[in-house]
Amino acid sequence: MRHWLMMAAAAGVFCLPAMAAAPVLAQDAGDPELQMQRETRHEGPSERREARQERLENRQELREERQERREERRETGQELGQERREDRRENGQERREERQENRQDFRQDRREERREFRNDPTPDRREDRQDFRQDRREDWQERREDRRDDRRDDRWDRRDDRRDERWDRRDDRRDYRQDRHEDRREYRRDRRDYREFQRSWNRDRWRSDWSRRHRDNWWRSHSWFRDYSGVRVGFYFAPGYGYYQVPRHYWGVRWSEGQYLPSVFWRYRLNDWSWYGLPWPPVGTRWVYVDNHAYLIDERDGYILDVIWDVWRW
Repeated sequence: MRHWLMMAAAAGVFCLPAMAAAPVLAQDAGDPELQMQRETRHEGPSERREARQERLENRQELREERQERREERRETGQELGQERREDRRENGQERREERQENRQDFRQDRREERREFRNDPTPDRREDRQDFRQDRREDWQERREDRRDDRRDDRWDRRDDRRDERWDRRDDRRDYRQDRHEDRREYRRDRRDYREFQRSWNRDRWRSDWSRRHRDNWWRSHSWFRDYSGVRVGFYFAPGYGYYQVPRHYWGVRWSEGQYLPSVFWRYRLNDWSWYGLPWPPVGTRWVYVDNHAYLIDERDGYILDVIWDVWRW
């Protein structure tokens, strides 16, 4: 019994794989492509090269056919384009000729109409011409009258303007004279005050008193000169103000009495004139710093009334 069972198991092992592969082999036999691939697998290297060469030749033939088709399409397109251009040129030439003929006909018709209109001996045209001339004469006469009236009005307006201008000029002259009189009076008063200032002020006496009470380097220990660090080209130093830039054509220049101080220096006012022992400035004047000098100037125009050189020495 055991012997028969072992024989049946061995037969099943060998028969079952063959039975399972039978349908697959039948399916492969029905598909030519798979059969061809299977055959190529079993072929040698030379046969594979030949098959590859055939495929390459087929591809080359297809490319050549495509190129020929493209060239044919290009040739046909060029021929069609040339034919269309020629047709457009012919049509354009025909339209130009038609327009030229229409223009000539229109001109001929206008000439004939003008000739007929000129040769028409109707009295209406003569009457129209006479009326037109009469209207032109009347319009011209009216324009002349209007121009005369405008000229008269313009003359009267000009006369009135001249009279007004004369009165304005007279008023301006009176005002100017009055202002000059007032300025002269004020100037005289200022001059009187300055004369009194000169009588009570002696510059030489101030210099001797100042030198006796102060040494030459008194300014070195003063708080006003705390920011001073030496002479700078193009700059001046004013106590309480510090360094300020001076225009190049003014740096190192000295002005005397009777001259006019430039306005760039008017702002550096010397307010502590009593500490320096200077007299009280008259009304309308001020003391100002210019380098290490003190100038008494007129506040209106910068006229220099008095100068003190070297109030301190560097």
